[in-house]
Amino acid sequence: MKIFTIATKPDGYFDLLKQTAQKQGYDLQVLGWQQTWKGFAWKIALYVEALEKLPAGEPVICADGYDVVAIAPAREVGEKFRALNHPMVFSDQRYFPNQPWIQKIADQVMSNGRSKKNDPAAEVLKKRGRPCMGLLVAHAGALADLFRELLKIERENKINDDQTLLNIYYLKHPDSIFVDEKCAIFQNLWRTRGGLYGKISSKDPNCEVEVFFDETTGLLRLRNKHFGTTPCLLHAPFNLNMSPLLRELGMEPPDIRFEKDWHYWRYSILHHVKRAIRLYWASRKAS
Repeated sequence: MKIFTIATKPDGYFDLLKQTAQKQGYDLQVLGWQQTWKGFAWKIALYVEALEKLPAGEPVICADGYDVVAIAPAREVGEKFRALNHPMVFSDQRYFPNQPWIQKIADQVMSNGRSKKNDPAAEVLKKRGRPCMGLLVAHAGALADLFRELLKIERENKINDDQTLLNIYYLKHPDSIFVDEKCAIFQNLWRTRGGLYGKISSKDPNCEVEVFFDETTGLLRLRNKHFGTTPCLLHAPFNLNMSPLLRELGMEPPDIRFEKDWHYWRYSILHHVKRAIRLYWASRKAS
């Protein structure tokens, strides 16, 4: 099974993604390598260009290049994807699950002010989250169609944030995407320990995953404690430091503490604070 990822240079967990993808039998294809980063709309356009070259019915994974690792064989992803029987399965993205008031603000920002109390996806958000652009599996044709719609929204709104574009689309078409809220295929992590950028360790009682030895595969695996599922790909969004957890899985992650500090402040704080201010003033003018 192919994994498409966008990476312009080696950074974050990229080398570990390459190693784990090869070990687990994935065909990793890197898009945008050694090119100048041109924004998230460019990222989506690169995906569309690659997807259009595949048969419409071929399943393909799209994964962030710097914060995803493979922890189970490609064969298992294919089996689970077929069992779900939906053309597009996205990982489940939560916004501040333990802080509801921040969650409301974050959801407004991440939907460009489109999230309303009566929106059809509101109940999904309360339970878990919304589809995450950073990790998904889908039929190439359906995914190319979706990404073309996101580019259309971008041309109309000039947002330049792939996750926000997806959220806007999902609010209007919640049934078009299956969200893997039980983490059958994908596990998006949330911080369990402090620090500028947040860390995660299965030894923390608040951690939703645990490490166990899978006798059928002979591998150390992750199990979601809430659902009893064994996800196949691991994602650390919001510049989360998942190195402690990766070490528990027997991996040798890079030392990226300084990089995480910088990216956390630049992208997870300043970027969204600026967008929140713009949305606030836009709502004031509208009222």
